[in-house]
Amino acid sequence: MAAHLKSPPIMLRHRPRPGILHLQTLYQCITLKQKFSMETNKPRASIHVGADKKSFSAQMGNEAERRGWDEKRYQSKNVETEKNNHYNFSRKHLNFEVIKGCKVVPLGSNPVPLHQRLQQRYDELGFKPYMDAKHPNQVAQNSPNGLVNIIFGGDHEVMKKLAFGEQQIDTSDPYADNSSIKLMPAIYEWAKDTYQFCCRMWGEDNIIGFDVHCDETGVHAHALTVPVEKVKKRGRIGSQYVNNDNPDKILSTKEWKALPKEERSNYIKTESTKGVVERVSYAKVWGETAKDKSEYLSDLHTKYYNEVGKKYGLERGIPYHELSEEEKRERRHKSKVVLEAERQAKQAIAEAEKQKAEIEAEASIATQQKEKAQKELKSVQSSFLAKIFQPGKYKKEETAKLKESYDAGITEAIGAFIKAAGLKWKSEPTAEILGQQFRMSWDTNKNLSNELKSKEGTISSKNVEIRGLRAKVTTLTEEVNGLKYRLTLIDENAVERLRNEKNAETARADKAENELHSLRSTYQNLLGKWNALWNEPEYNEATRKVKERKEREARLAAEKQDRYQNILNRFIAEGRAALRAFALSNRTNFNDKEAASIYYGIMAVAHKMELSLGTKEGITSAVNNFLSGMSWRDCSKFNEECVTNWTHLFAERDVTYESSIIDNFITFVYYMSCSAETYTSLGGSNGCADQLTNWDGTKKLGLESAPKKKGQSY
Repeated sequence: MAAHLKSPPIMLRHRPRPGILHLQTLYQCITLKQKFSMETNKPRASIHVGADKKSFSAQMGNEAERRGWDEKRYQSKNVETEKNNHYNFSRKHLNFEVIKGCKVVPLGSNPVPLHQRLQQRYDELGFKPYMDAKHPNQVAQNSPNGLVNIIFGGDHEVMKKLAFGEQQIDTSDPYADNSSIKLMPAIYEWAKDTYQFCCRMWGEDNIIGFDVHCDETGVHAHALTVPVEKVKKRGRIGSQYVNNDNPDKILSTKEWKALPKEERSNYIKTESTKGVVERVSYAKVWGETAKDKSEYLSDLHTKYYNEVGKKYGLERGIPYHELSEEEKRERRHKSKVVLEAERQAKQAIAEAEKQKAEIEAEASIATQQKEKAQKELKSVQSSFLAKIFQPGKYKKEETAKLKESYDAGITEAIGAFIKAAGLKWKSEPTAEILGQQFRMSWDTNKNLSNELKSKEGTISSKNVEIRGLRAKVTTLTEEVNGLKYRLTLIDENAVERLRNEKNAETARADKAENELHSLRSTYQNLLGKWNALWNEPEYNEATRKVKERKEREARLAAEKQDRYQNILNRFIAEGRAALRAFALSNRTNFNDKEAASIYYGIMAVAHKMELSLGTKEGITSAVNNFLSGMSWRDCSKFNEECVTNWTHLFAERDVTYESSIIDNFITFVYYMSCSAETYTSLGGSNGCADQLTNWDGTKKLGLESAPKKKGQSY
């Protein structure tokens, strides 16, 4: 039967939904990006000019030259995962630098560090950065830029082949053992060509360092340069006088006038020419405006390609002004953090697209299997059924024609069917007999039925599988598009803030390192002077005398302390002796000497035992300790109790303990302990009473007798 074709539906114009419009725009961006990536597949040279710099620290120089970098330092740098470093210690020996005369030497072999060489060039040019008024050790923000750090490199595989040739190496593995790797001569040629290019651009004297790093992921070179312009000297054009006989002898106007008149005629007056001086000027070299700088960089890329890049199969990069905004974002210099995030995103996209392709291939195979099964099913059905049941479906106008050949058709169909089915007949088969036999064969031969059911099941399962695979493809496509879109939304301002914070932290670290270096230098100098002093005989003699003096002072201090304690003990002993003498007498009151001895004996006990005489508890404790050392031999128990009570009444009620008196007592004890001479004068037949007379000097009571309360007598 003829197929009936349907007319195409009328497409209505409508405003697309925001989501659809976004996907369309994203698809266009992705298409442009793919077009751009096809262009960038060519190996290209790279030139990265670092951010404007005002200063260059010792730490930055040490990193560029790998000075002091041991294996531990390499590991600590790689631990900083946020920076995505891949320094390989086993490849440190492969690093090299190019010095004046275009000579190749090992990296860091120059005895003068990089930051000192930079300062030497500054001194030659008379350049002095502006220093911060609040922080004299830091460069001011308004200081002109005095250096430019340029990184030369290129396509990873090209640079890798130039450096390592056909050697098997994974430069992204920081812990791989690459100690057996050797550099190829091609990398030295590339480095020398690049160095000579820098000399032609900025002058060899202004190339402070040219360091080639082969221990990172990509092989590259750092060129530290000073931007220098040549300008004519300022001031008026003066005159000069050249000698007729000796043209090399030239005098100024002042010198010529100082000559005698008869000698002046030997000189010819000429106009002097202004000389040329060199001065540091970043703006004059690299451009005063953003446009000038952009043109200078573009011209730099072109010159480098013509002079160096094409020699090594490195194409020039696509000019920046020819890029779209998205492509410009791709070309902007990004930090290692952003680059690592983009690398991981691109890797995820690649893996997703690979998985998507695998799923689509699997879905295509399943579709083909489905179509094959459907074709086989139709073939089986048409082979066994069409010729037997078909005649009744023909149109009426064809019936007469077919009737003539009906018998022949039936016979032919039956024969074909018999042949196809492998049947055998003993008599002439008829349609009725054939149908019966066919039904019997159909019922008995289950293989064909099972095959048909199997094909239908396969088709059904493949349909389910295809729907699942198509859903996965849709999901993966959305994820890929989302990743690609998020890459276009990277916050450059945030990256710049992180970069500024990093630079600030680096500056603080550099300052701290410089201060530490200065302190270490000072310490080493002092240590050297100290060791030198120990070797001087005068110092040894002085040290011996100081040691003897300290030993003598310690001995005297110990003796003084012993005397101090002995004086207190003598006050206590004399007070107890006076109290014992009173206890053995028949008197009922202390005389003045006894009262003074007992008073100062109690005061000595309190001072020795650190008891306060300003409280009743402290006085009671002092009296108890004073009485505890008494000897009551030859005294009756009654007398002991009476004297004990009288002593408490005397110390706690009858006398006072003013701070001035206590201070005078302590001062006296201290004075008596200062030397052996004053110490020996304490004794006397009457205790210390004679020595204590008028010691106070304020109350005029002295130390002979205890200060009494009003109305009190002994």
